[in-house]
Amino acid sequence: MATNTAMLFMRQILTIVINLFTVRVLLNQLGVQDFAIYNVILGLVMLGSFFTLSMSTIIQRYFAFAMGKQSHFTLKKVHDAGLLLSIIAAALSLGLLATAGTWFVRTELVIAPERFESAQILFYLLSLAFALNTISTFHSSVILAHEDMHAFAWISIFDAILKLGAAVTLIFLPNGQLVTYGILLVVVALVLALNFFVYCLRKYEECRLAKLHFELPLMREMVAFGGWTMFGQLTTVSRTQAVTILINQAFSPATVAARAISTIVSTQLLAFARNFSSALHPPIIKAYASGEEERTFSLVFFGSKVTFYLVWMASLPLIAITPGALRIWLGTPPAEAVLFTQLALVENVIVAISLPLMTVVRATGKIRRYELTLGTVQALVLLFSWLAIRAGEPAYVVYVIAIGINLAMYGLRIWLANGLAKLPIGKYCREVLVPVIIVIAVSSVLVLLVLALVPQAAMLVLSPAAITAAGVILAITPLTVILFGISASERAIIKAAIKQKLSKIGGMQ
Repeated sequence: MATNTAMLFMRQILTIVINLFTVRVLLNQLGVQDFAIYNVILGLVMLGSFFTLSMSTIIQRYFAFAMGKQSHFTLKKVHDAGLLLSIIAAALSLGLLATAGTWFVRTELVIAPERFESAQILFYLLSLAFALNTISTFHSSVILAHEDMHAFAWISIFDAILKLGAAVTLIFLPNGQLVTYGILLVVVALVLALNFFVYCLRKYEECRLAKLHFELPLMREMVAFGGWTMFGQLTTVSRTQAVTILINQAFSPATVAARAISTIVSTQLLAFARNFSSALHPPIIKAYASGEEERTFSLVFFGSKVTFYLVWMASLPLIAITPGALRIWLGTPPAEAVLFTQLALVENVIVAISLPLMTVVRATGKIRRYELTLGTVQALVLLFSWLAIRAGEPAYVVYVIAIGINLAMYGLRIWLANGLAKLPIGKYCREVLVPVIIVIAVSSVLVLLVLALVPQAAMLVLSPAAITAAGVILAITPLTVILFGISASERAIIKAAIKQKLSKIGGMQ
């Protein structure tokens, strides 16, 4: 698990650097208006990603279950059923986008008349790329279920490089950049799909296309499991993408661009937690499938703390220096980008600590009550955001609403994990919540003190005092985690590992 996590971290660091540079190039080449149009269209297309996200969850769960215990459904049967369901999901997504999506672009989105034709063509191109990505998601889920993180990481990095290349190409094309970029993204999606497909075909015996056989009982079971998962994923996607569309309808392109920037930053940072959580999925599901209750819960406790710490160590310093970071990254970011990004990062940390709880509940297969409860509460983000915007509230209120509802959902996840997977709440609070709250309190107070003493650190001014203060801010969170966030036994293990590594280095000299 540690090896897989390390590989995913390397992948994420590289892809973050590449993706952030890609966004800078896009903003400079497209301009604020076209950048906003691209992100609104992308948000509309990504509303269909609840199909893709659901299929990823289903495939990983059933593959891990088949590997975790002797199941009457073999890996070959799970693969064949999952492949067919993924193709159906891609077709359904294209159908919905081509009909309801086209109507929405024509009647509801706020787009300047002179840019409307380009926006409509971009919508069709992004819809095609999305369908191709649905097939890619199936094969990447197979790779993750096999815990083959090296392959997943390298293909993902290759994908990020191709997208950067597509953005850089715009520098040499003065006209029609929105449409051209859409065409290039379709090409990238096709190349990615072929890479994942060829790797799975060569690596895993169950992915051989010969003798495809579809077990209807298995497909019915997967659809039943996925039905409630889709409901939860639909509300998850709506929480981000549909709210972006609401902002498009009520505010200026600059506000939409600020929303897009905050979403990109928060998504990239949350990916650290999702990658670690991805490495935890198979072990948790296999442990649960094998009836190893103690190991299952120890993985959940460990995973909850680590996913939170990973996001917190990146988010708190970035919250403190957001004005300077965005200035260096984008030059002149939209006015509301700083506040939006800071609020999005706060929302991130709540989501991060919840990820292992989601995994253990889904491992039980009893997800109807979980998805119905959480999905209904999560849908309130969109409802309350719509009401707030209709009432004339400023755009940042949608983030405040999301933060409040995510806190409520976190409490509900703990309660549901107890009811469905017998998660011991008392032990969870002692081993997870108490150290996490201490880390939040201590590190936040220390960062605020540093900013109060050296305010220019927030802007990353090139002065000795500001640079020193920024370095202190970066060091506060990991030090706080080491001192207050992990147990004495965990610290001893870390110290022993460091000593062993240093002794090996010393022996080589």
